[in-house]
Amino acid sequence: MNLLHSKLIPLKLISLVLFGNCCMVPKHEVHARFSEYQIETTVDSELAKYYLENYIRNQKQNTEFDNTINQINSEFKSQKPNRNLLKQISDKTSVDFAAIYFANQMLHEKSNESLQKKFLSNLDYVKNQKLQYKDPNLLILLVPGFDYVENGKVTGADFAKPKLLLSQTGIQVHLVKIDPIGSVEENAEFIAKTISSFPKRNILMAGASSAGPAIHLALSESLNRDQAKQIKAWLNLGGVLQGVPVLDQFSKGIKGFLFKTIVWFKDWRIKSFQSMQTEVSRTRFSKLNLPEHIYILNYIGMSLSGDISRFAYDKYCMMRDDGPNDGLSLLPDLVAPNSHTILAPKSDHFFAENPEIDIKTLALLKTILDHLGYKNFPIQ
Repeated sequence: MNLLHSKLIPLKLISLVLFGNCCMVPKHEVHARFSEYQIETTVDSELAKYYLENYIRNQKQNTEFDNTINQINSEFKSQKPNRNLLKQISDKTSVDFAAIYFANQMLHEKSNESLQKKFLSNLDYVKNQKLQYKDPNLLILLVPGFDYVENGKVTGADFAKPKLLLSQTGIQVHLVKIDPIGSVEENAEFIAKTISSFPKRNILMAGASSAGPAIHLALSESLNRDQAKQIKAWLNLGGVLQGVPVLDQFSKGIKGFLFKTIVWFKDWRIKSFQSMQTEVSRTRFSKLNLPEHIYILNYIGMSLSGDISRFAYDKYCMMRDDGPNDGLSLLPDLVAPNSHTILAPKSDHFFAENPEIDIKTLALLKTILDHLGYKNFPIQ
């Protein structure tokens, strides 16, 4: 039987071949306060546990661990926590230690620590109060994630609930109906056309996962000067801006053959995945320059090993050798240029696993609106 001409292929079996290299991660229980968050999980080393529970809180009790962490801080303190640095730190310590190091560095960039407080305050607010905005010129464009038409209800990629919640605030909300299986370049072009259809509006962009690089490309290269001025902010929800390393492993050999079989079976297009491979994505990322006036807020899973979801675990394992990741991309590669970051403890790339993600999206957008000076009129 020719596999390429049969739609009786057992996709679960193929997925097992592609993703089935399960990893055994050590588990050390952690109970710690990290910035504004209570962390209750497991990590992959005693050093990571000590770093989170003791060292960061300046409760130093282990000279050996203190010396190791001091050496890491001294060696890498002048470097931005990019993928290469975190790979080095992971090799010297552990993947979870590097993830905590990254999160700690993020907190101390551009007042990000105070931003966590603001977000959590807004989260409490939107849980208990209705929001109301009265600016008719304000527009939120939601850009959905990959395959949002077929699987959006499961993955949350369709933004259905956040769109409903946002519409109830009085803000006009528009779902940008990109090709659900389109390439980064195709979707960037469609985003730009959508923006051009709303002249003279103040626009906030929000997109998750695969929408991230398309938004980045559209805002950097596809808008004229007046259109660019319309964009006031971008909420980047785990956007895979510098690619999906797992896709690189599916570009050749038996995995490549089986992956192309799945792509054919699902009636997808291989070029869409090629546009999100790391070499293509990192080259594209390095050439893009966003307008400086746009306020950019990243929302990134802290992605400790004990919190990796069932959807992310297999892919997380495949990327552990490359350093801390959220189950689809390396953590530093989710950060947009000249941006601010809010961390999501107990989360990885698949935010839909969090039962509060819809209300959190509303709180994130309120955080942006507060920054931009939009006044909320609470409904009594």
